[in-house]
Amino acid sequence: MIKLFISGRVGQDATIKNLADTTVCNFSVAHTEKGANSAAEKTVWVSCSIWGERATKLLPYILKGTYVVVEGSGSVNTYMKDGQPQAVINCLVNSLEFGGKPNTENPKVTEETRFKSESEFPF
Repeated sequence: MIKLFISGRVGQDATIKNLADTTVCNFSVAHTEKGANSAAEKTVWVSCSIWGERATKLLPYILKGTYVVVEGSGSVNTYMKDGQPQAVINCLVNSLEFGGKPNTENPKVTEETRFKSESEFPF
């Protein structure tokens, strides 16, 4: 098992799927490693998934541009594209922390979906 800790911004609003008797929430996180100069910057994308009841509860908060810190189990899928080897990093999320708001105000977040204090979090 590979243990991952990823910090970065959500690439697009999370999506949800119902599979048989469970639910899965999928989203991607971009982590940019900064070098000594701008040419040394490299962005790594990680595909993340949350299963079960947490998927439904967290869906409204996983929005494009939101800064998150993800911890979970990792795996790598490899494949060939146009004769070149490619890889996808996957993370089965164990914990998710929010570190900032999206760059622009998202209309999906309303006063109804916004929590007033930590004691009101559903997870």
